[in-house]
Amino acid sequence: MGQNTSVHSVLNPLLSEHEGMSLQDYHAHPAMSAHNLMDVQISPQLAQHNKSHPKDMTPAMLRGHIIHDAVEDWPGFHEKYAVAPDVDRRTKEGKEKWNIFEEASGDRTVITKAQEAMAQSCSYQAWEHPEAKLFLENAKFEKSGFGQVLQTRVKARPDLDCSKFSGDLVDIKSRQLGQAHQDAWLKDFFHWKTYIQAGLQVELWRQLGYTVNGYYYILIEHEPPYQVNVIGLDKEWIEIGITEVYRAVQLWQRWESNVMPTGYGTGHDLMTVPQWMMNRLQYP
Repeated sequence: MGQNTSVHSVLNPLLSEHEGMSLQDYHAHPAMSAHNLMDVQISPQLAQHNKSHPKDMTPAMLRGHIIHDAVEDWPGFHEKYAVAPDVDRRTKEGKEKWNIFEEASGDRTVITKAQEAMAQSCSYQAWEHPEAKLFLENAKFEKSGFGQVLQTRVKARPDLDCSKFSGDLVDIKSRQLGQAHQDAWLKDFFHWKTYIQAGLQVELWRQLGYTVNGYYYILIEHEPPYQVNVIGLDKEWIEIGITEVYRAVQLWQRWESNVMPTGYGTGHDLMTVPQWMMNRLQYP
């Protein structure tokens, strides 16, 4: 595998930023993303596999894309999405109407009327929330940045770049009903290592020369009443995120250099029983 020879010295990293880069081109770029680094912390081999074998779009992923696009640009929403008509494709008339719709939709993503209504409600509620609206009105959307951590190329794409407005980056997350509450978000934030995404975005934007001191989430529930919550990270969480980015990159570089065995490695300590399991098992 070996090291990537296209990188520069850590004292002179290779940097670039792009407005208007398509999501497809961004994902196709070989640099490591935050999700790649999250996988690395589980297993570098898993990260390599997932990077080489992108997952197909799931209903949850599509819902997230729909909400993002609706919130960021509702006037342009229907340039990306075509709303399917309610027709019975088992009938001749239904088939004819569906064929006309398919031809008119072109390369747009087909969604249902229910998905359209959900997206519109999420967008409306986000723009009605005073804190979310302040970020949305003063953001650059979906700007792609490329840089370097140690000897590894990295990339990031904050949903909202408000660095010139308030020194903040902002991420939009779709949530289930009741899960935009801060306590619920904190559990998922920690479990899914989402702090790595925040850390990478802040680190890379600072490399690009922007002053970034804050990181916020616009949490939008995709079920009625479509509640919205805006939650920021304190300085310690941001520092933890950046530290974990560097730890993941170091692990990745060790694996690329064939220093580490494949899979989960060898020589693990014996598995002990945590006290909370002892208590639950009522042992001894």
